[in-house]
Amino acid sequence: MIKTVKTIVASATALALSALPAFAETAPPGVPTDICDLIGSVLTFIYSIAGVIALVLLVLGGIQYMSSGGDKVAVEQARGRITSAIVGLVIVFGAWLVINKLIIDTVLTATGGLCQ
Repeated sequence: MIKTVKTIVASATALALSALPAFAETAPPGVPTDICDLIGSVLTFIYSIAGVIALVLLVLGGIQYMSSGGDKVAVEQARGRITSAIVGLVIVFGAWLVINKLIIDTVLTATGGLCQ
C-alpha cells in the first residue's frame, strides 16, 4: 500500500514538474516560432512544389520533342509545354522576388512590422 502511494506521489510530482512554463516556451528545432517563420516555411514549400512541377513538365516536353518523329503537331505541342514550364518558372521566381525582397525585407522590416 505504501509503495503504491509513493509511486503515485512520484508520478504526480514528475507530471507537475514536467509542465513548467519554461519548458512550454521552447519550440523544437525546425518549428516556426512566429508568423514570419511560418509564412516563410509555407512559401518555401510552395516554391519547391512549383520547381518540381516545372522540372517534370520540362522533362516531359523534352521526351515528347525527341519522340515526335518529325510530326509538326507533336513538335509544336512539345515546344509549347517547354515554353509553358519556363514561363511558369519565371513567374514563380518573380513572385519570390516580390514577396521576399520587396515586401518582407523592405516594407515589414524597415517599418518595424511583424518581421524583424
